[in-house]
Amino acid sequence: MLEPVRVLSQQGLVRVELARWDERLVVVKRLLGVSAEVARRLEREADVVRKLDHPHIVPLLAAFDGNLVYAYVPGSDLSALLDGPPLPVARAVKVVADVLRALEHAHLHGVVHCDVKPANVLLKGERALLTDFGFAKDLALTAITGDQELLGTPNYMAPEQFRGIRTDHRSDLYGVGAVLYHCLVGEPPYGSQVVRWLVGDDRVPLAPLPAAAVALEPVVRRALARAPEERFGSASEMLDALVGAFAPAPAPAPTPAPGPT
Repeated sequence: MLEPVRVLSQQGLVRVELARWDERLVVVKRLLGVSAEVARRLEREADVVRKLDHPHIVPLLAAFDGNLVYAYVPGSDLSALLDGPPLPVARAVKVVADVLRALEHAHLHGVVHCDVKPANVLLKGERALLTDFGFAKDLALTAITGDQELLGTPNYMAPEQFRGIRTDHRSDLYGVGAVLYHCLVGEPPYGSQVVRWLVGDDRVPLAPLPAAAVALEPVVRRALARAPEERFGSASEMLDALVGAFAPAPAPAPTPAPGPT
């Protein structure tokens, strides 16, 4: 039996609660009404998340009676951490690397998250976990139905997603690039002018990364490319580029001491 502890958030007919279930804390996404659209979205979320089993994805424990029961992750989400100053570069790279590992797994299972943003990244100690696949697209389903709803959050939304054009895994990589930029700069890319940029105004400037993160500039710029084909081809490719750009240069080999003359 689910015993509510407190309400965490509510949007329309969907409430997210902290609850007790069999003596443990869980997070419950609860359907409050009989909206066919909300019921369909929850059913699709359950179908999508059941495919995924990865240490950087919050697991779905059960789905019944309009409730989705998720594991409880103690700690905060990334958006709370970003209320303060920009993150140290090493911390930002670690968080984003974990998100990319989660997305690599999801994409291999044909699932596009569609709403990668700081509020959907939970922090458990040094580990980051991706959650809330409520907007996710099953690529096989999308290919059949052509369902192209406007889903996501504009500050982290790829241009093609904002314009209602068909999305794929590269749209998630744009979202990761936007999250990485926010971690390093202290605000999302393009700030209050993001909608102008999303609709095609290339005159909107993108503030440069701080000096401590300049080595990551090519990774961020490529992830945030307007055209999907100019971004990374996969989450694993972006992960390799991120880790490679951050890795310190090897120390020079010591000069051998001169031998006896």
